[in-house]
Amino acid sequence: MSTYEEFIAGKGALVSPVGLTGPFALSPALFPFQRDVVAWALSLGRAAIFAECGLGKTLMQLEWARIVAERAGGRVLILSPLAVAQQTIREGARFGIPVRYAASQADVGDGITITNYERLDRFDAASFAGVVLDESSILKSFMGRTKRTLVTMFASTPYRLACTATPAPNDHIELGNHSEFLGVLDSFEMLTRWFINDTSLFGNYRLKGHAEAPFWDWVCSWARCVTKPSDLGYSDDGYVLPELSMHRHVVDVDVRNGRGENLFRVPDLSATSVHREKRLTAPARAATIGALVALEYREPWLVWCDTDYEADALTAVISGATEVRGSDSLESKERALMGFVDGSVRVLVTKPGIAGWV
Repeated sequence: MSTYEEFIAGKGALVSPVGLTGPFALSPALFPFQRDVVAWALSLGRAAIFAECGLGKTLMQLEWARIVAERAGGRVLILSPLAVAQQTIREGARFGIPVRYAASQADVGDGITITNYERLDRFDAASFAGVVLDESSILKSFMGRTKRTLVTMFASTPYRLACTATPAPNDHIELGNHSEFLGVLDSFEMLTRWFINDTSLFGNYRLKGHAEAPFWDWVCSWARCVTKPSDLGYSDDGYVLPELSMHRHVVDVDVRNGRGENLFRVPDLSATSVHREKRLTAPARAATIGALVALEYREPWLVWCDTDYEADALTAVISGATEVRGSDSLESKERALMGFVDGSVRVLVTKPGIAGWV
């Protein structure tokens, strides 16, 4: 050790590249900012791309997978939510990148294979040189079964890429889980190094006062967070989205039913009471939604609900609506979701937990 500065630098946690050596023959279909991100991820070897919706995340991960498959002489597995697999295959065909769908290890071939998270247990991680997690926010749960399975299963995979458009910048646990999947740093070690337990909120951690800059420097050494091309020094022309329009509809319901001797019904705050109230108002709320769907009868509609009884109320009043619920088979869910994507299903009724990533 020659200087104190070198000693301090050695204490840093910045990630060193373990990937491929450039230059890379990247697709001309990539925009300049996308080329920068893909080349960086290939050089790093194990990286995360947090790219906002509309920035071409699918093409970037496909190009990363293509180069890894060619240069590493092996196979690459892409894991995606239901129905996203078929969309990715179409996107690959559009840009001349062959992608094979597989329901199990027996269907795997050379090059890029894609499957759904729900079929993860049917594959042998050791047979792949690289893995891509599409919509990698699936890692959000700190001790979730899926997170633990993904971390353990691909711990020895040489090349790893995590992609999502929706990382929560203040959800440090989600960032730590990404780091753990990529083999950068264990979630617990991340918390120990830069965070303290916030005793005012159970299970919450906050950055130590002196750790803010080192922590985000560390994140930037293995992740690229891009909300628009100008974040990387490029023009935002064509990427600035219009403001989201939100319309609130107030539904009139009878609040006297079941009031007893009171002027109004006074529910308690238990989960049972909340669902009792929601059940009472479900038909009226569904009728309001049904009228809106009928008014725009030529437009596709995606109708979100929270419960099965709300879905039943919606499908009862919306003619031709197709529902996807948790008890459906994987094949049935895929058919319905893809039907909505290709236009054969005009009205889809489902829950965010089932199709929130599609």
